[in-house]
Amino acid sequence: MMSRSVASLRAAVRPAVAAPMAARASPVAAARVRFYADAAEGAKAELTDDEKKIADLEAKVKELTKEMQYMRADYQTLSRRSSEEKAKASDFAIMGFARALLSTTDVLATALKHVPQPIEKGSPLATLFDGVELTQKALHKTFETHGIAPMDELLGAQFDPNLHEATFQVPSHVAPKRTDGDAPAPGEVIDVAKGGWTIKGRVLRPAQVGVVQME
Repeated sequence: MMSRSVASLRAAVRPAVAAPMAARASPVAAARVRFYADAAEGAKAELTDDEKKIADLEAKVKELTKEMQYMRADYQTLSRRSSEEKAKASDFAIMGFARALLSTTDVLATALKHVPQPIEKGSPLATLFDGVELTQKALHKTFETHGIAPMDELLGAQFDPNLHEATFQVPSHVAPKRTDGDAPAPGEVIDVAKGGWTIKGRVLRPAQVGVVQME
């Protein structure tokens, strides 16, 4: 009987003791929960700030990259324009000198044209003719080095005011016939008094020509 009563007493005491202990443990657990929750919230806030900084840096990098591309394009444009202006200045400087030399080549061409043919080999006239011809070839070689070239195929071409300067016109019925026997067309070049010249594709001197009168 005695042992049974003690056992019953212990069973009754346990819940009574456990209840206050549980009550004491609840604030501690709650504090821990709040601590971990606050830590998680702080980490989340810190992560959000870092992400924002990364996004800002990425935006700045894109902006700087775009500015560098614009600067590179501007530099390339400036460099190209500078090269073009330099080339134009160089061409302009040589154009006046080249025009002055064209009169010399005209004189040489006229001299060679008026030498009677055939020339006796070994004669003083042949030596003079060869010397003038070599001078003309050397001058043309110098012209070629600087992009100066004569206009080709002037006879038979249609008159172009950008390339030709008409020194005279003749009616079509008195104009000399072509080599194939056909009559030249109105506006066709039938005579070249002075050849035309170009420098790097631009007209240096228009050709002085005679043309068939336009109807």
